[in-house]
Amino acid sequence: MAGTAAVLMVLSDKPGIAVILILSAAIFDFLDGSAARLLHVTSETGKQLDSLADIVSFGLVPATFIYKIMLAVLENLPDDSAWNSSFASTTILVSILMVPSFSAIRLARFNIQKEGKSDFFGLPTPAHALFWTGLYYDMMINGSIFGEIPGIWFMWVTMIIMAAMMLVPIPMLSLKFSNLKLRNNIYRYLVLGLGLLVLIILFVPGFSILILLYILLSLVSIVLT
Repeated sequence: MAGTAAVLMVLSDKPGIAVILILSAAIFDFLDGSAARLLHVTSETGKQLDSLADIVSFGLVPATFIYKIMLAVLENLPDDSAWNSSFASTTILVSILMVPSFSAIRLARFNIQKEGKSDFFGLPTPAHALFWTGLYYDMMINGSIFGEIPGIWFMWVTMIIMAAMMLVPIPMLSLKFSNLKLRNNIYRYLVLGLGLLVLIILFVPGFSILILLYILLSLVSIVLT
């Protein structure tokens, strides 16, 4: 429900409400599995329904975020820019469809992942959605991304790389703790601690930096452990 409402808010040019809704969806997604296990109400049907809802919240919603960002960037291009041609702009906008498609594949892979795995393989869809949440909010509210109007080529390549990150078979940290020992959770504590600091300083745009930190620390943990 939150994801569907967020799409409507994006299309209605209400970015503040859209961001609140997608953040709510991310929080519910983080807690629902634990709540289901605690109440002993897990089922295969519930697992599939959860993934179907996630396709909307963490597949379609970030796609609409990217769509609005791309439109804003295209509007700021010079009239004589090659990117302003009908073919180029249409190609860019149509290519955004890879985001919900890759998200659906990522979620399907997660569903068939063996139980007991402590890490994810590929960037989790909620993390991907949060990355675009920060950029979308900054662009819609401030008219720029971290004080600069990005180039269309840069945004397009960023979209492709981040979408591909969901499918690459690289382990990514799970932020769910099996215990609270520092030795076993050092990288999780670093993600949470640095992430909180970034969000305090940058507010919503900080989610984009937080996800980049999460990816970096996940890669570092692979090399050092």
